[in-house]
Amino acid sequence: MIVSPAFRRLVELTFATAFLAAAWGGVVRVSGSGLGCPDWPLCHGTLLPQFDAPTFIEWFHRLIAIVSGLTLAATALWTLVRYRGRNHVCVLVFIAVPLYWLQAILGAVTVLLELPHAWITAHLANAELLLAALTVLVVLLRRPGALGEAGRPAAPWSWLPFGAAVATFVLMLSGAYVRGADATAACGTWPLCEGGVLPAGAAPLIHMLHRYVAALGGIVIVAAAVAGWRHRRELPGVGAASALVGALFVVQVVAGAANPLTGFSAWALGAHPAIASALWCATVALTVLAWRPPSPAVVRDYVALTKPSVMSLLLLTAVGGMFLAARGIPPFHLLAATLVGGAAASGGAASLNHYLDRDIDRFMRRTSGRPIVTHRIPGAHAVVLGVLLNVVAFAVLALAANLLAASLALAGTLFYILVYTLWLKRTTVQNIVIGGAAGAFPPLVGWAAVNGSLDLAAWLLFAIIFAWTPAHFWALALLIKDDYARAGVPMLPVIRGERETTWGILQYALALVPLSALLFLTGTVGALYLVVSLVLGGVFVAHAVRLVRSEEVRRRAAARATYLYSLLYLALLFSAMMLDSTMLGLRG
Repeated sequence: MIVSPAFRRLVELTFATAFLAAAWGGVVRVSGSGLGCPDWPLCHGTLLPQFDAPTFIEWFHRLIAIVSGLTLAATALWTLVRYRGRNHVCVLVFIAVPLYWLQAILGAVTVLLELPHAWITAHLANAELLLAALTVLVVLLRRPGALGEAGRPAAPWSWLPFGAAVATFVLMLSGAYVRGADATAACGTWPLCEGGVLPAGAAPLIHMLHRYVAALGGIVIVAAAVAGWRHRRELPGVGAASALVGALFVVQVVAGAANPLTGFSAWALGAHPAIASALWCATVALTVLAWRPPSPAVVRDYVALTKPSVMSLLLLTAVGGMFLAARGIPPFHLLAATLVGGAAASGGAASLNHYLDRDIDRFMRRTSGRPIVTHRIPGAHAVVLGVLLNVVAFAVLALAANLLAASLALAGTLFYILVYTLWLKRTTVQNIVIGGAAGAFPPLVGWAAVNGSLDLAAWLLFAIIFAWTPAHFWALALLIKDDYARAGVPMLPVIRGERETTWGILQYALALVPLSALLFLTGTVGALYLVVSLVLGGVFVAHAVRLVRSEEVRRRAAARATYLYSLLYLALLFSAMMLDSTMLGLRG
């Protein structure tokens, strides 16, 4: 990708002014100067107002943004005239242009609405996306061989820099949440908050959780820097970018610690977001230098780590909880955030499960072809993906919904990994009975996202899935009993036999009928749901009875039918909840 030196310098100037605008935006936020110019696009009704400190800080921020826009306009015009045949240049420039105009609109709305927190965060996020597009363009103009063009060796570790970039972006958003919650100065000590791991009070807890996000994201960032440094001789520019990422992360930690240690001095408050933007650009640059387009097979393997079929059912139950909590259709932004956050939490937990179960998966026909077992994906990548997705889930839910929803999503992952995968699954025949609680967290997350609290109806949803899980998994266990026996997993049919397992399935199927009807008795749902739940429960019981009465030669077919129906049962039950809640909401 050969361009003239003058064009490259113009692009670099555009990046520099955009970066300065983003960094100065941090000064605007921490100095409380967002309404230094209370109108838009003018400042106090004029282009050149009389200056006091807040007015000058906000006015100068707008001036830098205008200069950045002018250089970007010149870059776009030059691209149209000279480089419209260069695909990468055109795509990146014409991604940056609408992002710039969106940034101007977000800035105007933020001022005119008098700085609502959600709009400030959107303004910050869009500014960083604009910086990312310009960073990629700068790197490609300086290193035309980046992004895995022909003749370059593959870099299987390139997912680490990508994860580092995502972690940095999440970290910046969580920092914005801390500022929006007025929790910046809530912790006056470092690294712990007033000596506590989980301090009391909302503001100190929010501040401390940001530090935990930084610690988790920091693991990925440091891993990316180390991996890049080890491969510095293979890929031009990777060594310098890796060193820069590592150095900026250290500086960012120092700046973060300096805030409480210096009593939140002005220089520390202003430096912290600016360094975060620099680290973001550095991780994006490292990603571009290391990235190699993965083959479709590799993409499928990484998707398989997240267990998308399980994820879809968990998301359905989370959305069902939202509909019930909202007594109708929930707000779109909460629905979107819960779907994104829930998918990330589910996928992250599944990825960690793939890694932790790799020793027993190789003994089971159903799981022996998984990507980690067959070494198609390194185990470390699954761990990084799992941690990263859970960080994303927590940040998205905390920012767009509330801290309770985010904490419940994280609790579900921890229960699934620590309690079920590492302990119950390998030690007790009651593994899936107690461990079923892990799959019952999503409706609590959905309910909490809407209401910010949990009540009896939310716990009834939890109980329904808790009771459904043994019946569902024991039917599957009957089908793959030999797999579990080879792997040494003490599933009920392996330890107690098939007859006891079939009776256990019937007991839990019977329990689901009155348990699901309790939602109607509490007034949470209407008659439509009651009828559907009773019919679905009756069919489930009929399948379980058939399974109990089946002879050994026909038991496998009956178990398969029960297993498949259990999936349909849960999907239809929660669909009926959503339909009933919507109808009640419309009538109300």
